Amino acid sequence: MQSTLTDTTLILTRNYKIPFTITFNSEDVGRKIELTSNNGEEYFEPTADITSATMLVLVVNSPITGIKFTGAIGDTIVVVA
Repeated sequence: MQSTLTDTTLILTRNYKIPFTITFNSEDVGRKIELTSNNGEEYFEPTADITSATMLVLVVNSPITGIKFTGAIGDTIVVVA
């Protein structure tokens, strides 16, 4: 699944097949990926690979029900299961 931010925040909700990889391409200094396992009641920010200045990469190996992206309009997201 590929998506583009049309606002500064995007929330994707569904049950994702485990494991999966999230790639978030963003140059925004406040960029982040947050996950929820309780349908959006609480989000937590996992540790992501920040080796690249413009890309966050996160491999998820546990059940989650939503992903919240914060960045800039035009940033791209790829989720691969």
